[in-house]
Amino acid sequence: MKTSETGPVSGAAAAPVRTAPCAEYPVALTVRLAEPGDAVPLGFFVDTALRRDYFLRRGQLEEMLRGPRHRVWVAEIDGVLVGPAITTRGTRLVNALVHPAYRGLGIGRALVERTGAVEARVKCDMHTGDPRGFYRRLGFEPGPRVGRRGQIELMRRAAHNTTTTEGHP
Repeated sequence: MKTSETGPVSGAAAAPVRTAPCAEYPVALTVRLAEPGDAVPLGFFVDTALRRDYFLRRGQLEEMLRGPRHRVWVAEIDGVLVGPAITTRGTRLVNALVHPAYRGLGIGRALVERTGAVEARVKCDMHTGDPRGFYRRLGFEPGPRVGRRGQIELMRRAAHNTTTTEGHP
């Protein structure tokens, strides 16, 4: 699926990106900023679809939705939540997660593109596989490994591959 080229958006009034339904599968993908009211469906999504790969401590999602440090994006197909993306520090992608049943449809690409991320904090030991190939296809280049077990790679888009002054999460 392709998204409209509106580029990164700032502020809570960001307009959702929509794709045109195709004749074979008349559905529409929407990528928008999450709102505080999205906390329950997002929590359910993470708990049920991504339990093995992603953990949120109690109250963390609400903090992300309401606080100034994070931006949470949601992808929906005809109103059904199919994946979130979380950014921090402006353009660092912390997570982009797509429900396993919806992978390979361009949803992850739409989420990452919509965030405007130039850095990605990529967890390499996901239960569903190593996502680094996905990020390389989007123009991200390998970077340093961090985490207690070295399981996280900090990748940057090739066009933005300069030294950052920010600390690692």
